[in-house]
Amino acid sequence: MTDEHQFTSPGSHDRVGSPGGHAPLPPATLPPDHALAHVAPERALPATRPSAAYVPVRRWVLEEAHQLRDMRGDLRDQLAASVAPSDDAETARDNVVLVTSELATNALAHGRAPAQVQLLLDGHEVLVVVSDGDATHAPFVAAGREPGEGGFGLQIARRLSSDVGWWADASGKHVWATFPARPTT
Repeated sequence: MTDEHQFTSPGSHDRVGSPGGHAPLPPATLPPDHALAHVAPERALPATRPSAAYVPVRRWVLEEAHQLRDMRGDLRDQLAASVAPSDDAETARDNVVLVTSELATNALAHGRAPAQVQLLLDGHEVLVVVSDGDATHAPFVAAGREPGEGGFGLQIARRLSSDVGWWADASGKHVWATFPARPTT
């Protein structure tokens, strides 16, 4: 993990740290992602980019799922240092950490490693962008699964964030979520 501020393409890192040089496989219980094809409107995420007004605060590069734990702790600490306390600050931080962890898990399980997690602020909101090197699969909200079968990360993101969306470009897929916040002074 790193806190460098230079953003690079998710596919530009070598995979020396991954066993056999391969990205992690998705859990066996989850069906494969749909390729960029028709997804029912209620299951599709808006294909939009967030505002360019956000300022980068921190970035993590994740090659494997075991790195998620450290990222969650670092993210919680960074939020405590960057966002002013409020009556519900603990719940707000928990929501950002949970949604970020879900999006990063999706990127590692269904995308092409490494996953990049970016934390940004604009003075009113926290923006989290999770990127991976797979621009061929659109994120979609799972439907028709029983509890315990997985696939609810994007539903959690929709419920706990102010807004959520995604875009793809030559470097890969980028899924983002915003949360209300006040910066520390």
